[in-house]
Amino acid sequence: MESRQLRYFSAVAEAGSFTAAAARLRVAQPALSRQIAALERDLGVALFTREPGGVVLTEAGDILRRHAESIRLQAARAREEIADVRGDASGWVSFGTNPSLGKLVFGPVAEAMTRRFPRLRISFVEGVGAQLLSGIADGTIDIAISSRPAYAPGIAFRSLSTEPVYLVAAAQRPLPDAVSDWEDLGGLPLVVTNQQTTIASWVEELSGFARTALDLRFRVESAGAALEIVRRGLAYGVMPESALNEATFGDELHAVRMGSVTFDRHLAWLRGRDGGATFAALRDIVAEEFLKVVSGGVGRIAG
Repeated sequence: MESRQLRYFSAVAEAGSFTAAAARLRVAQPALSRQIAALERDLGVALFTREPGGVVLTEAGDILRRHAESIRLQAARAREEIADVRGDASGWVSFGTNPSLGKLVFGPVAEAMTRRFPRLRISFVEGVGAQLLSGIADGTIDIAISSRPAYAPGIAFRSLSTEPVYLVAAAQRPLPDAVSDWEDLGGLPLVVTNQQTTIASWVEELSGFARTALDLRFRVESAGAALEIVRRGLAYGVMPESALNEATFGDELHAVRMGSVTFDRHLAWLRGRDGGATFAALRDIVAEEFLKVVSGGVGRIAG
């Protein structure tokens, strides 16, 4: 089994036809067919079922496709580490986080990584918790900032920050004098956001410990949209400190801290994916720039 054969096999599997794969690879179709046939003889199984409209993977072909992708990723990482040794890092690395945080850290991360590795290319990915962790698991994302779910096999986490959480209301709506835990939110209509590393899922999961069922009235896609609903007096928001950096308190909003509730963020990467100066630098720079963003906090929030 040769690396060229695996590359040709992956191209056919992705394109769904020998003709399209040959055009993409810029090789003659008979040469491509010979390489696939040789691979099938070597493995002793058919990898594709030939059909009038193209080809589909057999069960054996699907197994090889999964392993071929893993081999490709391992080869890319080997090239990356060897480039590190030469002091000539190039190729691609990727970093993902939610859009609200991304707009604050993508630029500084790009600047710091480019200074250190001028030939490096960086892919920035916007997503929410489950999407980001799925990208890490399948190798399309190297590093992500995410909350830590109860079950995430194969993924390593490093704690980055623990943020206080606030109950936020329009200035004209009353707030409790003190809020300790989820039980204190019973009877309040709430808005939660899918951004900020899937706060919606986080609220629903953690509030499951509350004895009083919560009234999740609205679900939106950004902290800004959630705050607009709060400003109109339609609901209360449950939000971590970093989601409130651009909020206007006093005339429009007021908030009270939830004493025993915190929102934790972690740096996440594939377990065992620790080698290479480029990867180590990306991990450290992402952590450093994130901590710069959150270090200022939102001390102006009125309790």
